[in-house]
Amino acid sequence: MYDRIDGVNSLLKREISRVITSEVKDHRLADVISVVSVTTSRNLQNATAYITVYGDTRAKRDTIAGLNSASNFIQRILRKNLDIKHIPNIRFILDESLDTADKIMSIMDSMSEDHPKDE
Repeated sequence: MYDRIDGVNSLLKREISRVITSEVKDHRLADVISVVSVTTSRNLQNATAYITVYGDTRAKRDTIAGLNSASNFIQRILRKNLDIKHIPNIRFILDESLDTADKIMSIMDSMSEDHPKDE
Protein backbone atom coordinates (compact mmCIF):
# COMPACT_ATOMS: atom_id res chain seq x y z
CA MET A 1 0.00 0.00 0.00
CA TYR A 2 2.78 2.44 0.88
CA ASP A 3 4.52 1.87 -2.44
CA ARG A 4 1.31 2.91 -4.18
CA ILE A 5 1.00 6.06 -2.08
CA ASP A 6 4.67 6.88 -2.70
CA GLY A 7 4.07 6.50 -6.43
CA VAL A 8 0.99 8.72 -6.29
CA ASN A 9 2.91 11.31 -4.25
CA SER A 10 5.74 11.35 -6.77
CA LEU A 11 3.36 11.62 -9.71
CA LEU A 12 1.37 14.41 -8.06
CA LYS A 13 4.53 16.33 -7.18
CA ARG A 14 5.76 16.24 -10.77
CA GLU A 15 2.39 17.12 -12.31
CA ILE A 16 1.49 19.83 -9.80
CA SER A 17 4.86 21.46 -10.50
CA ARG A 18 4.20 21.33 -14.22
CA VAL A 19 0.69 22.77 -13.89
CA ILE A 20 1.84 25.60 -11.61
CA THR A 21 4.61 26.66 -13.97
CA SER A 22 2.73 26.29 -17.24
CA GLU A 23 -0.98 26.77 -16.60
CA VAL A 24 -1.70 28.71 -13.41
CA LYS A 25 -1.86 32.43 -14.16
CA ASP A 26 -2.27 34.31 -10.90
CA HIS A 27 -0.64 37.66 -10.16
CA ARG A 28 -0.12 36.62 -6.53
CA LEU A 29 2.33 33.84 -7.41
CA ALA A 30 6.04 34.50 -6.87
CA ASP A 31 8.45 34.05 -9.77
CA VAL A 32 10.29 31.14 -8.12
CA ILE A 33 8.12 28.38 -6.68
CA SER A 34 9.13 24.80 -5.98
CA VAL A 35 7.03 21.83 -4.95
CA VAL A 36 9.20 20.16 -2.30
CA SER A 37 6.98 17.19 -1.57
CA VAL A 38 3.43 15.91 -1.65
CA THR A 39 1.86 13.71 1.00
CA THR A 40 -1.39 11.93 0.29
CA SER A 41 -3.77 10.48 2.84
CA ARG A 42 -4.08 6.70 2.96
CA ASN A 43 -7.54 6.81 1.41
CA LEU A 44 -6.18 9.05 -1.41
CA GLN A 45 -8.88 11.66 -0.75
CA ASN A 46 -6.59 14.51 0.39
CA ALA A 47 -3.10 15.64 -0.49
CA THR A 48 -0.84 18.29 0.98
CA ALA A 49 1.70 19.94 -1.30
CA TYR A 50 4.65 21.52 0.50
CA ILE A 51 5.88 24.58 -1.37
CA THR A 52 9.01 26.72 -1.12
CA VAL A 53 8.82 30.28 -2.38
CA TYR A 54 11.71 32.61 -3.09
CA GLY A 55 10.81 36.03 -1.75
CA ASP A 56 9.81 37.96 1.32
CA THR A 57 7.11 37.04 3.81
CA ARG A 58 4.39 38.78 1.83
CA ALA A 59 5.36 37.00 -1.42
CA LYS A 60 5.25 33.66 0.39
CA ARG A 61 1.86 34.38 1.95
CA ASP A 62 0.40 35.64 -1.34
CA THR A 63 1.74 32.67 -3.28
CA ILE A 64 0.23 30.12 -0.89
CA ALA A 65 -3.10 32.00 -0.97
CA GLY A 66 -2.99 32.06 -4.79
CA LEU A 67 -2.22 28.35 -5.02
CA ASN A 68 -4.95 27.41 -2.57
CA SER A 69 -7.47 29.48 -4.51
CA ALA A 70 -6.32 27.77 -7.73
CA SER A 71 -6.57 24.32 -6.15
CA ASN A 72 -9.81 23.34 -7.92
CA PHE A 73 -8.40 24.49 -11.26
CA ILE A 74 -5.23 22.44 -10.66
CA GLN A 75 -7.32 19.40 -9.75
CA ARG A 76 -9.33 19.73 -12.98
CA ILE A 77 -6.14 19.83 -15.05
CA LEU A 78 -4.74 16.82 -13.19
CA ARG A 79 -8.01 14.93 -13.71
CA LYS A 80 -7.67 15.46 -17.48
CA ASN A 81 -3.98 14.59 -17.68
CA LEU A 82 -3.53 11.72 -15.22
CA ASP A 83 -4.77 8.19 -15.47
CA ILE A 84 -5.68 7.65 -11.84
CA LYS A 85 -9.15 6.93 -10.55
CA HIS A 86 -9.42 9.79 -8.06
CA ILE A 87 -7.57 13.09 -7.87
CA PRO A 88 -7.27 14.09 -4.20
CA ASN A 89 -8.26 17.48 -2.83
CA ILE A 90 -5.02 19.48 -2.76
CA ARG A 91 -3.98 21.86 -0.01
CA PHE A 92 -0.84 23.98 -0.33
CA ILE A 93 1.39 24.69 2.66
CA LEU A 94 4.55 26.74 2.86
CA ASP A 95 7.64 24.60 3.55
CA GLU A 96 9.97 26.73 5.61
CA SER A 97 12.67 24.11 6.10
CA LEU A 98 15.15 25.99 3.88
CA ASP A 99 14.61 29.20 5.86
CA THR A 100 15.10 27.26 9.10
CA ALA A 101 18.28 25.67 7.76
CA ASP A 102 19.61 29.12 6.78
CA LYS A 103 18.92 30.42 10.29
CA ILE A 104 20.69 27.44 11.86
CA MET A 105 23.69 27.91 9.56
CA SER A 106 23.84 31.62 10.43
CA ILE A 107 23.81 30.81 14.14
CA MET A 108 26.51 28.18 13.70
CA ASP A 109 28.62 30.60 11.64
CA SER A 110 28.30 33.32 14.28
CA MET A 111 29.22 30.84 17.00
CA SER A 112 32.36 29.76 15.13
CA GLU A 113 33.36 33.41 14.68
CA ASP A 114 32.91 34.02 18.41
CA HIS A 115 34.97 30.98 19.33
CA PRO A 116 37.84 30.47 16.87
CA LYS A 117 39.60 27.13 16.96
CA ASP A 118 42.74 26.97 19.08
CA GLU A 119 45.72 26.12 16.93
